[in-house]
Amino acid sequence: MSPNAADEPVPAWATHELHALADELIHATGSREPVELLDQLDALERIKAAAAAAQVTVTALLAAATEDDEPHHGRRRPCRSASIGAEVGLAVRISPYQGEQRLLLSRRLHDDLPGVHASLARGDINETQALAVARQVAHLDPRQRGLVDTDITGGASGLVGLGDEKIRRRVRRSCLTVAADTETRRYERARADRHVTARQLDDGTGRITAVVPIEHLAAVRARLSQAAATARAAGDERTSSQVRADTLVERITGHDPATPLPVRVNLVISAESLLGDDDEPGDVDGVGWLPASLCTDLVRRASAAARASLRRLFVTPAERHLVALESRSRTFPAGLAELLGLRDGGACRTPGCGAPVRHRDHVVRDSDGGPTSAHNGQGLCERCNYVKETPGWTSWTASPPQGRHEVHGVTEHLRIFRSTSPPMPGGTGTPTPARSPGELHVLRALRLAA
Repeated sequence: MSPNAADEPVPAWATHELHALADELIHATGSREPVELLDQLDALERIKAAAAAAQVTVTALLAAATEDDEPHHGRRRPCRSASIGAEVGLAVRISPYQGEQRLLLSRRLHDDLPGVHASLARGDINETQALAVARQVAHLDPRQRGLVDTDITGGASGLVGLGDEKIRRRVRRSCLTVAADTETRRYERARADRHVTARQLDDGTGRITAVVPIEHLAAVRARLSQAAATARAAGDERTSSQVRADTLVERITGHDPATPLPVRVNLVISAESLLGDDDEPGDVDGVGWLPASLCTDLVRRASAAARASLRRLFVTPAERHLVALESRSRTFPAGLAELLGLRDGGACRTPGCGAPVRHRDHVVRDSDGGPTSAHNGQGLCERCNYVKETPGWTSWTASPPQGRHEVHGVTEHLRIFRSTSPPMPGGTGTPTPARSPGELHVLRALRLAA
């Protein structure tokens, strides 16, 4: 335990009293007068800020109380903050990575930014703003953080009434004032850490983000704007934004976005949806759920260009889960590993985590007799697979299997969790009227002809 942990104030509220308070707040609104309702909003926002400040204190105390725990002998131990952060994530309903970030930011606020922490407790700022300040000073040492904290919270008004952008600017000015050399090194590291990320959106599109030096940003922006202006002058019917997006894709991939891409259909879309008899969405590997009409359109366009292939994946008719496979190998063979990825939707099975699957994990360890099978397998991201090896963590599958695949587990500090695989397509769409085999044959022939 940290030597300073004993000096921290003991929370005045017991856990059951905090739960009772939450139950009472559910019924806090009883007025219909606009003035009274606005006053209630103000009071509830103050309560939210105070609760967030209390969470910061509790999280910092948790980190101090667990940082010196001794590891169990004979077991690999991952980073301590990753393990405790995963438990924090389970407690506050966020991903393990976000839980670790919450743990680190809470310690920074509690230990190095007491003025910002006090502003949050008073309700001068909200939780998002307080955590943003903690992120902005991550590159500073504790002494420099203290100087920034005093600078931005000093004065008569402190941070009261400042919006997100004004707080960000005040922190940036203070950092440049008290830590000019550190800021210079930060700029150099940031330019060396240039990178590209991609994120799928929920409407059939995705967002590409590139972090590049500012002079390269200006050059890319100028080239895309020039391409848009040239296309518009030539009578192109696309908007300027569409031309910029298509030009970026074409210059990176060499592929004209107007030409159909090769499509291999992993039939994790029901046959009814593929043939147009149902509206159940399809699960595209590496992308996620897409409308049935968009999936069939992708297949139709690729088929017209002779660039489509088809592979069948079978599900049980009632429970709509993929048929299990087994192996005697220690590692999951390619076919079984791919089945696990499709069954788990390509996303980590840890509650709250949506990271892509990187590891195929034995729920019950191979060393403990766990078989290499679909029932004892799950898809995890790299972080969660390593955290699972923390002493005290254990997991098992529901037995006998009932419907969708279930994994149950307990963390080092007795947080219980349960993970259920996502539903497979089919079985939940709009019901269609029964048709005879002859009618179905005619309908399919018409659709293929179309």
